[in-house]
Amino acid sequence: MGKRKTRTKEKIIKNNKGITILALVVTIIVLLILAGVSISMITGDSGIINQAKTAKEETEKGNVIEKAQKDILAITASGRSDITQQELHDILEKYFESVPDDVSTDDILTTKEEYGGKYEIAVSEIYDGEIEIKGITAAELTDEQKKELYGKYVTNYECSSNDAIETTAPGKWMIFHIDDDNIYLIASDYIDTDYCPTVNGATVTKGNTNYKASFSGVYNQYAGSTDVSDIGKELNRSYFIDNNFTSTSSNMKSVAYMLDTNAWSGFKGTDADYAIGGPTIELLFESYNKAHPDANYPNGKYKAKASSTTGYQISVDGGSNWSNMTSSSNYLDTADPTYVINSQSNASGMWLASPPASNTNGVMAVYYNGNVSNDFYSNGAYGFRPLVFLRSDVQLKKTEDNTYEIIK
Repeated sequence: MGKRKTRTKEKIIKNNKGITILALVVTIIVLLILAGVSISMITGDSGIINQAKTAKEETEKGNVIEKAQKDILAITASGRSDITQQELHDILEKYFESVPDDVSTDDILTTKEEYGGKYEIAVSEIYDGEIEIKGITAAELTDEQKKELYGKYVTNYECSSNDAIETTAPGKWMIFHIDDDNIYLIASDYIDTDYCPTVNGATVTKGNTNYKASFSGVYNQYAGSTDVSDIGKELNRSYFIDNNFTSTSSNMKSVAYMLDTNAWSGFKGTDADYAIGGPTIELLFESYNKAHPDANYPNGKYKAKASSTTGYQISVDGGSNWSNMTSSSNYLDTADPTYVINSQSNASGMWLASPPASNTNGVMAVYYNGNVSNDFYSNGAYGFRPLVFLRSDVQLKKTEDNTYEIIK
């Protein structure tokens, strides 16, 4: 009797153990299933973590959009129905990386890291109104912006004598100088002398290429400094205004030809106020100093002054010393075609619209090697690079290839 009870008890214990293990296995399986579901709910594509991340991104993107829209509203709140391209560019540049100069509502931009991360946002999400295409004028430019523009090509300046310039450069005209009111363009190469103006039936004497000429055939059509245009006197300020010099010498007659705004009107397009035959020595140095502020000058910058009625002397050390020409260690940079064309295939240098102090027969010039000096008015080895003064209201717009266009 006792043995039968013991066996029954053992059987019950064994059965209990079996049930416990099965339950444990089932429990574990259920827990794994629940864990899987929970992990999926947390980490899956539609999980809590991704939903939270998406919500965070949308919030941060929304904050950037709201900030930019507030900036735009500050401009358009006065009743304007649109915004200029430059204004929109400047606003977006605060929040986004690599904003193109010609930004449009079709562009998709990437936010800066400090605004939550690199998120892509379409410009149309911020502003989908009209964008006024507006360029820059001389009066709107800072000194640093002017420096960046020097030497850039302007591709759509038109004048009746545009065919005079045959060039493989990106454009026929380059930005030479910018003052408070005007942007000045210079021909990017020497002009064909057939386009040099005729005065009273007389014109320049050609050299041995189509781009070289002397003043021999035309200078006698002028009396001297009395025939220099008002703009020419302003550009030779040291001579005509500061010192009130006058001259009837052949070099001044030659300079009068270069500064004759009526004669050079073939290069004056509808976008320009004036055109002359080339820069003066004062304008050359003023422009070059701004374009090359970090050049290795000994003690200062290039300067020019009229030292007598004969003409100008130049300094390469800020005015400490004066001479009739630059020294080999102070030539202009031959890698900058704005000022120096470093080839003699067309001409040996560029005539300047200023007389030198060294002699009454000389006209100042920039040589192909960067030397600034002078040569006889009768030397037919040099060429002309006309200068035009764009109207003060003319706007320039940067293009994708880093050239500029006049906004018509």
